Amino acid sequence: MNAQAQVSAANKDKEAFAAIREASHQEQLVFAARKSGRSVLSIQRDFMRLSRQSTKINMTEYLLHGLFYTDRYTEEERLTFIGNNVHWPITHACNDPSWQASTEDKVIADTILKAGGVAVPASLAVIDRTQRLYPQLKQISSADHLRAFCVEHAENGIFGKIIDGMIGFGALRIDAADEDGLQCFGHNKMSYDDFLENVVGDNKYLLQRRLFNHDKIAPFATALATVRMVNLVDDANVTVPVAAMALSQGNNIADAFWRDDNIACAIDVPTGRLTTVAQRNLHEIEYLDDHPSVPGLKGLVLPYWDELCDMNARAARLFTPIRYQSTDIAITNDGPVIVEINYGSGFGLPQQAAGRGMLTPEVRAFFEANGWSFDGRSKNKRSFFGRKKG
Repeated sequence: MNAQAQVSAANKDKEAFAAIREASHQEQLVFAARKSGRSVLSIQRDFMRLSRQSTKINMTEYLLHGLFYTDRYTEEERLTFIGNNVHWPITHACNDPSWQASTEDKVIADTILKAGGVAVPASLAVIDRTQRLYPQLKQISSADHLRAFCVEHAENGIFGKIIDGMIGFGALRIDAADEDGLQCFGHNKMSYDDFLENVVGDNKYLLQRRLFNHDKIAPFATALATVRMVNLVDDANVTVPVAAMALSQGNNIADAFWRDDNIACAIDVPTGRLTTVAQRNLHEIEYLDDHPSVPGLKGLVLPYWDELCDMNARAARLFTPIRYQSTDIAITNDGPVIVEINYGSGFGLPQQAAGRGMLTPEVRAFFEANGWSFDGRSKNKRSFFGRKKG
């Protein structure tokens, strides 16, 4: 077994994520100029003008969305793309911040969803060496605890995610285990001590029974795929202005679109039909005619779509103080399962999947009605404790 020190799963993912953004501003300008046939100066002027808008597009997003092509979008369409630089300010303006931990702590979120009658993955244990208690969950704080747990459960597959993690950093999968060690996907067989020290590191993990894709989805993904439903919640309704599906490819065990080779598809919300097939290609998004190797992805109508929409709405209503939120939902042969609920929703995935901006008049009106002003300032007044007034 490999006892050599390794980078933790989370840090390895963070390094990979950072590498995507390593290109300098100059390199990105040259790329856009070569692809579009425009001069570097023209690209720079156009980007600077667009980046000064209230949507705060950065250079990486400018390239990913193809905003440097003069024939792809009208000026009005270009201004519907919104940058992640304003994601958190908008999210905090719309939402009650005292509810943030209810979604970002995956154990708390899972507990609320399950109590609210929403299907969630079977949570089996946590890896946490502090004194925090986790009702109804086995707590693993040593190699001996981990050994006993893995020998009992690894046959059915164990998926692990950091309890307070984001964008899939640190996701891991245990495929086999015996008394001597475990097999974590992407690693040689290792001892339980090595796994805790070098893969888990200082992080706390929620361990769940592995889920599998519905038979109609399985040919197109190498690991669990999920649907991102972007929710706008008001006093009477849950509205889903955009939805997208992320599909793992190759050796990826998580479907985050920033991972190499993964695919994203825009979803027609009324029907559940996949309308695009998108894949990252260096600095931009490439829109394919279909899945690169298995035809039939584009145009696929997702199974259990009506049930998924109903489940999404129920989950959203359990967290109504979070007005701008999203869910990640797997579709199994037994039906939809909510994998996560999120405080807000990054703007990247739905826009990159669809090739269009999500700041429609409907979405803009919602953000403004719930406290955000596109002059960059929150309109909400807060109480002494930070909660919205009124």
